[in-house]
This record gives sequence, structure tokens and C-alpha cells, in this order.
Amino acid sequence: MKKLNIITLLTFILLFASCSDDDPSSEEPLGDYENGYFVTNEGPFQNGSGTLTFIGDDGSVSQQVYKTVNGEDLGNIVNSMYVEGDKAYIVVNNSHKIVVVNRFTMEKITTIEGDDINNPRYFVALDGMAYVSNWGDPFNTSDDFVSVINLQSNTVVERISVGEGPEKMIINGDNLFVCLQGGYGNNDKVFVIDINQNSIKTSIPVSDVPNSITVDGSGQIRVLCGGSPSWTGTETSGSLYSINPSTFETKNIDFSLSDHPALLNYDMGRLYYHLNGKVYEMNIEDSNLPNAALNGLDGFYYAAEVKNGEYFGTDAGGFASEGTLKVFNISSGSLLETITTGIVPGNIVFP
Repeated sequence: MKKLNIITLLTFILLFASCSDDDPSSEEPLGDYENGYFVTNEGPFQNGSGTLTFIGDDGSVSQQVYKTVNGEDLGNIVNSMYVEGDKAYIVVNNSHKIVVVNRFTMEKITTIEGDDINNPRYFVALDGMAYVSNWGDPFNTSDDFVSVINLQSNTVVERISVGEGPEKMIINGDNLFVCLQGGYGNNDKVFVIDINQNSIKTSIPVSDVPNSITVDGSGQIRVLCGGSPSWTGTETSGSLYSINPSTFETKNIDFSLSDHPALLNYDMGRLYYHLNGKVYEMNIEDSNLPNAALNGLDGFYYAAEVKNGEYFGTDAGGFASEGTLKVFNISSGSLLETITTGIVPGNIVFP
């Protein structure tokens, strides 16, 4: 009888151990930065280093996560970050480099730099290839380009010349849409690059200073143009463009002359943009701009993202000390939390 009990007990232990091994909840975490999102902080202009802030799903906030893990600064200025698979690509503008890290642990893997990474701005990727907008010499209007990077080797394999001031980009099908904002000046084009051929397919005229780009729920490319402000000497109005991704035909809605919108986002059938310290919402089918701003979301935001009905807006403050990130519930207009960031929080990144 005792032998039977011992055998039964051993069998139970083995079965329990087997079930535990198959339980996904027992898997080891991939790293300290697995569950949450990031804010890139530009850092002081032309001196010092930019940083990364991590906000965990559990409410925890970690500052300078790259330096904490690697014992070194990122460099000046941390302009943006892009997550692809288990890696993150941190674009460091004035330091002319892209730092590649493990996105879960923040451990440095390598650095992409050289003549083909010159004042890099934004990074997008698809199917093992990446595309980086570069200003080149910001005082030279004819040396701007998009770098094409093989992500397996982390090397630049192509350099595509574009117009002045390439900034935010989006991949749609076989095309890369590149906003030519104008660098230190103004530009008014969206270049379309065939990513199969790495060549310019067409140039789409838009209004001055195309500052943000997204795809709406109907598949249309949406581009928000800020227009030229009055201090340039020739003020022009902002515009919201809709671009057919197949025919490249455009439709646009103009703002009034003194209105210069920015920070276009799309979420759950609606477009959002920022204007004069207020946030506006419109349906993608609307042919007119909204008359009233959303309640409760006022603020002069430096960067913004919208996700699952929540609005994330950063405040750079005086651009010399810690900034903040505010998170709102859009439908109620209530402030959910205020999070301290690094200096000049400029990019909110959801892996």
C-alpha cells in the first residue's frame, strides 16, 4: 500500500512539472522593458545627450534607460526611435548615427553610422529593410537623402536623393511616402519611393510644411501641412490632404491663413490634430474641418500620439529641464496621468 502511494505521488509530481513547463505564464520575462512604452528625449540643443524614458504597464517610470544599461550616453539629439521585432533603432540626429539595441533589455547591439547617415531624422522598416530620412548639411538644399539599410547586416545599401528636408515617412504597399518639410526652410512635396526599385516614383505637390503623415481606416494617406508662419515673411495656410495610394490623386481641406496645425494622428475611425493649444477630432469621411476643439485636452504639445481612445501629449516646458507626458481619456476629456520625462520629450513609441 505504501509503495502504491509513493508511485502515485511521484506520478502526480511529474505531471504537475510537465504542466508547469507548458504554462505560458511561467515563461521567463524577455527583459526589464518588455511591457510598456518609451519616450525619446532630445536632450539639450547642441550639447549634452538625449535620453530614453520607459513607462511600464504597471505604472513604473524609468529614466535614462539606455545609459543605465550600457553605461554610456546616446548622444545629441535623440530625434526618434523605431521598434522592429526584438530590436529598437534609436535615431541620434546631431551625432549622425543610429543606435541598435535589444528592445526588451536595451542592451546595445551595434551602431549604424558613416557618410550615408548624416543628420538622420526618422526611421521606418518592412521585410528586413529600413529607410531613414537624412537632412545632410542643413544649410545645403540639394544634399538631402533617404538611406536604405539592410537590417540583417545593419549596413546602408542604397542612398536615394530627395528634396529639401525629408522628415516623417510611411510605408504603404510597395511605396514609401516621404514628407519634405523643408529643413530650416519650407518645402511642399511628398515624394513617393518605389521600395522594390529604390527609386523615385513621383512627387506629389501639397501645401507648405507637410509635418505629419498617417493612413486612415479607408486606406487613404493623410498628410497634414502646417503652412508657412508669418515670421517667414510670406504666410500661407495649413491644409489637410488625402492621397489615394494607388493613383496619387489628392483632395485637401484648407485652414484659415493664420492657422498652422500639426501632430496628425489616426485612431479608431477618427483623425486628430493640434492647433493653437487645442486638440481637434474629425471623422475620416468629413469634408469640413471641425468648429470646436475637444474638451479637456488643451495644451501646447511638442509631440503627440493617439492609441485606443487615449491621447498622449508631451510638454517640453522651457526646453532646458525635465518635460512631462500627459495621458488623457479622449471621450471624457479627463487627465489620466502626468509623467515626468527627460529634457525635450519628442517621440512617443509604442512597441
